Amino acid sequence: MDSSLPLMYGWVRRTRERLFEYTETLPTQVYLQDQPGLSASSLRDVHAHVANMYLWWVGRYGLGVEPYGQQLAALPLSTGATHATRTEAIIVLERAETLRLTDVRAVRRKFLEVDALLEQAFESFDQLDQPFEVIRASGRRTVVTQRWVLMSNMLHEFHHKGQMLAYGRALGFPLPDDMETDVVLP
Repeated sequence: MDSSLPLMYGWVRRTRERLFEYTETLPTQVYLQDQPGLSASSLRDVHAHVANMYLWWVGRYGLGVEPYGQQLAALPLSTGATHATRTEAIIVLERAETLRLTDVRAVRRKFLEVDALLEQAFESFDQLDQPFEVIRASGRRTVVTQRWVLMSNMLHEFHHKGQMLAYGRALGFPLPDDMETDVVLP
């Protein structure tokens, strides 16, 4: 494993902590407030989406760990038989779980799953730049590498961090002047 990847993920985690500190200052109803017209309709939903994408990409595609594997195994064979129906079932399960995340503490716990998964990836990814094919939720085939799976999720998290801060500002809760959420210093 390229030692820079766990190092960078450490920076991501420390930066994520700053975002958690900010979201913990918000009233819970603001964190959960739906924003009509947005694909992820609340700050909580955006936060959960970031965690879920790590679980999809690093877990499912990188490590072969099926999200909601136990729940899917309990479905009748005909329901889980095709890629499309399995993906649809996962999306329904994922949405139900997101709705159970009723405060920032619950989302923090979700990210503990992400952290454990990344540790597993750092220990087992041994062909960082070897291309492999995945079948995405849409059914589209895509060629990626283990390094890309890790890096794209870290960058994805930063994209949504900015989005969350913009949502917060729009809702009347700007980031305090003394709080920095760009990537932490090394």
